[in-house]
Parts: sequence; structure tokens; C-alpha cells
Amino acid sequence: MNIMQLLQLGLVWGTVFGVVFSAAMLIIGKINAEIILNDYPPDIRAKYGAMSDSTRKQANLMTLPLLATLGLVVALGLGQLRNLIGELTFVETLIVSTVIFQMWNLLDLVLLDWFLLMTLKPKFMILPGTEGMAGYRDYGFHFKKFLNGIVFTFILALVVTVIALGVELII
Repeated sequence: MNIMQLLQLGLVWGTVFGVVFSAAMLIIGKINAEIILNDYPPDIRAKYGAMSDSTRKQANLMTLPLLATLGLVVALGLGQLRNLIGELTFVETLIVSTVIFQMWNLLDLVLLDWFLLMTLKPKFMILPGTEGMAGYRDYGFHFKKFLNGIVFTFILALVVTVIALGVELII
């Protein structure tokens, strides 16, 4: 496959990944926004306080199904790559994986953080007692997390590539 086809495949599956993740975050936020407390800016976290034990249990229960669903999206994307090229190669798998995760990182920044949380500001995503705080207007905080996410998602893409190639050897 040429680079444009690899990028296109990664963009399609990255969009699916990002939309699934965004939907999950909205559902989680609607259930209990405290579950995603660690994603809020420092001033909001400091004012709100520590996550409660009951919320931590809720978060732990939601993590496995979410990770399994996101893992399935990645597996489907790499499965499509395998069907198109016959056998996974390191470079092609790394390119597609990287684009999937970078697209997720971008959608998280633009769709969830900047558009939803900072522009629309749905009441269910505003932690009680933190209404109107400066952190809800701190675009830079989310951009810095996005930049950190570039490194994290590339490392994640490397790990996924190695796992996918390992699976390829077994099957």
C-alpha cells in the first residue's frame, strides 16, 4: 500500500476510535463526571478535591469494557490492513496505528476538550462547586495535554504494532 492509502485507513479507524472514545466519555460524564476528574485542569481538581472511593470503584468497573471496546476498534482497523496487504509489516502497521492514535488525540482535544467542555460547557460535565472557574477556559492546559499525547500515542502505537506483529507470527 502506498503512504496515502495507509494514512487514509488510519484516519478512518482513528475517527471511529475517537468517536467511540468521545461517546464513552460523554456517557461516563453523564453518569458521574467525577470519574474523569484527573482530566480536568489543576485549579478545578484542587477545588473539587480527591476522587471518592465510590467513584474510584465506578471508574474501575468502567475501565475494562472501555479498553476492550477501544481495543476491538484497533483490532478491526489492523485486521482491515492485514486483509488489504496480506501480511502485516512493521512500517505499515506502525503508520496505521500511529495515525489511529494521533487522530484520537486530536479529536479528544478539539471535540471533547475545546468544543464540548470549554465552549458548550454542558452542566453534567461541570464538577459541583467548580462552576465558573478559570480552568474551564484554559485552552493551553488542554493543548499541553495534546502535545504530551503525541508522545504517549506514538509509544502506544509502537506497543500495539509489536503486539500485532506477534499475533501475526502466531496465526
